[in-house]
Formats: sequence, structure tokens, C-alpha cells
Amino acid sequence: MDFREPLSAAAALASGALAGFVLTNPRNRAWAIYASDREIDRWLSSQPTGVVVALVLAVIAVAGLQRSGSRRASWIVAAACALVLIATRSAVAGAGGVDTLIALHFAKTATAGILLGAAVAAVWGRWGPQLTLTLGAAGAFVLASVARLPRGDTEYLEPASRSTSAIGEPPMWLLIGTLVLALVSTALAQKQFRVQRPERRILQTALAAALALALLNRLLGAWIDDHEFGEPLTVWLIIGFCLVVVLVCTEVSARLLPRADGHFLLAATAVTAAAMPVLDDLRTPRVTTPASAVLIVGVTALALGIAVAVRVPPTLRRPYWGLGLAALVPLTTAIQPDFGSDGVLLLARLLVLCTGMGFALAAALPASAPVAVLGLALPFASLVFVAATTIPGSRVVYAGAYEPLGAVAAFTGEADGPSPVSAASDHLAGIAMLAVVAYCAYSIRSRRPPLEKTAPLT
Repeated sequence: MDFREPLSAAAALASGALAGFVLTNPRNRAWAIYASDREIDRWLSSQPTGVVVALVLAVIAVAGLQRSGSRRASWIVAAACALVLIATRSAVAGAGGVDTLIALHFAKTATAGILLGAAVAAVWGRWGPQLTLTLGAAGAFVLASVARLPRGDTEYLEPASRSTSAIGEPPMWLLIGTLVLALVSTALAQKQFRVQRPERRILQTALAAALALALLNRLLGAWIDDHEFGEPLTVWLIIGFCLVVVLVCTEVSARLLPRADGHFLLAATAVTAAAMPVLDDLRTPRVTTPASAVLIVGVTALALGIAVAVRVPPTLRRPYWGLGLAALVPLTTAIQPDFGSDGVLLLARLLVLCTGMGFALAAALPASAPVAVLGLALPFASLVFVAATTIPGSRVVYAGAYEPLGAVAAFTGEADGPSPVSAASDHLAGIAMLAVVAYCAYSIRSRRPPLEKTAPLT
């Protein structure tokens, strides 16, 4: 029995999950950091910057490894990245200040981008491993933020000043597992099986799209953040403009790619927008749904969606079917924002989202590795979507939530009940994300590719 394929699939799953965990850095007001106001501002600014840089590095890593042509080299790079992430995790405990944490954050996110690129280069074109890699990255995007920094006995999070991100460092079991599986895959890699050769035009387009989307998300996301306490109408005009700009850039990039590859970029954008209402609920401190239940439901639903996409006839393997299912989440938010914000109903929304997401991504898998890594990394760098769904609802500063003395900055994000402004913003956020999903689904539907040009799933 040949164990190379299952082990390669396991290594791809672990690599995607680890890279996704590192790149998951939500806007989260349920933490506190002991530092001066200026240091806190620098720490906050470093978070999204590191993630968008990782998006570009992921595409560059694929390009370099495709030129090498060696699967073994790709797995060696992945193992080296796991070692670097283990080292950065160990260094956090001894960090002497915010500047050290920021440096470790940039090292960590850059390494995660390269890790994702190495995993894509190593497995793309082999349907089993590429599906598990998709499962790992998508699962981390939706589920990694259920991790919480440990709370101490006091009101504030004492260890938070020792963290490089809002959800802390990746667990050691995931780090060690990725390292071991990458090393095993390195040892078992066969020289006669080479990685996918790069196509210059597709590679250049993917790199240009990564640069453009990274820059736009960073700048436009910061622009929305700067208007957190602005007039609601002004905030929503800015959000609408930013969403249109991001969609136009995505559409242009998709049209410059082969049709099947362009569909993956649109599908990744759509599922990111569809996931935002559920992610906002999962990331609130008040959620009581057990993390274990969230993980089981999310992973199972993603795997189910991918499995269905693999098994259905090619005529039914259309990404917009999955997007239609995932669109029920923002549709529900647009109608009733408080529906399913916790408990069993939250798990039901998660089930619908992840099933649709798994189907859409698997049905839209691209043939080229640079587009694949761009689509897999893009959800983590979609800062405009994050800002559009969190900023308008956070306009009210609650008493005791901020200590202006400079010694401590703490954000709770809690209140006795939603304000009228916040409630209206929740409706508008659902409508905005639904519009993004609808547009991407329409764009895919209007330009269906020939079946023979889609990535093989069976």
C-alpha cells in the first residue's frame, strides 16, 4: 500500500490549518494590553499589515517553488516554516516589550504566508491533497478565532501583553504535527513527480492581484477604521465606496485569469463576505456555545460540502450553488441581526455557512497554483469586509471600557443592549455582505467555464 498520498494530504491539511491560524487576527475588543497609548496604536497597526504582507509572500513563495520544480524542496520549505513558527512561539514568553512582539508578529505572519505557498506548490494538481489543504485553510479562517487568550483572576488579561495577536499563539500540537508531517512528506517525495510548472501570464496576474488587493484592503480598511466614531451616513458611504472598489479590483483580476481560475477568486471573495456575520458572533466575548461544538460542526460541515462537490455530476458542480447556500447567513442577518447569535441556532448558521463554503470552494478549485494560494489567503486579508461589519456597530463607547491614563487600554465591546444606531448598522452590514455574495455568484454564473478546463476533482 502506498502511504505517500494520505501522508501528503495530512501534511497539506496541517499546513493549511497552521498557516490559517497564524493569519487569523480578528478585530477583537475582548482583550487588554499593558502598554502606553502610543505602543498600543503601533501594536494594533501591525496586525493587519502583517496579514496583507503574508498574502503577497504566499504568491511569491509559490512562484519560486514552481520554478524549482521539486516537491521535496516545497516540503523542506514547509518544514522550515514550521520550525520558525515554533521558535517565534517560544520567543513570545521572553519578549521584553511591544516592539519585540510586533517584530515577532511580522516574522510569524510572513512565515505563515510562505508556509501556505509551499503547501500549495507541493500538492496542487493532486486532487486529494489539494482538497485537504482547502479544508485546512478554510477551517482555520472560520474556526481559529474561537480560541481565546487565557483570562487571569483580574478584570484584565495579564498575559495579553505577551501575545503577538488577538487569539494568541498557535498550539504546540499543531506546530509539531505540521513539522513532522512535512518532514515525512519530504522523505517520501519522489523525484519523478514534479510540481506544477509556472505559466508566466497567470503568475504575473496573480501577483499583481495579490499586491492590489493587499494594498486596497490595508488602506481602505484603515480608512473605515478612522471613521469609527463618525456620522453613520458618512461611515456607510465610505463603506459602500470601499466595497465597490474591492469588488471592481476582484472582478478585473478574475477577468484577466482563465475563466475557471477567475471563478475561484470570486468564490473566495464571496464566502469571505458570507462568513462575516457568523465570525462576528463567534468572536464576541459573550458567546456561550462550547468551542468543541463549534469546531465539530464547522469541520464536519466543511468536509461535507467538499465531499458533495466531489461526488455530484460535473453539470451540478457549480460554485454558485454553494454560494447560494452560504448567502442565507447574511440574508438572515439583514432581516434579523440577532437571530442565531448564540447556542444551537449559532451552530445551525455555522452549519449552513460551512457547507456552502466547502461546496463553493471545492467546485471552483483552480488549475493553477498561484491563483489557488491567492484565493486561499485572501479571506484572511479581507480587511474591508471585517471593518464594514464591525466598525459601524462599535460607535458607542461604554462607561469604564477605556482607561485614558495611558497605563492600560482595555476594550470590552459589551453593553446592556444594542443601541438604535448599532441595530440599524447590523441590518446594513447584512445587506452589504449579501450584495457582495450575490454579485460574485452572478459574475460566476454569467461566465461558466467549459467543463474540461475546470480543476479535476475525481
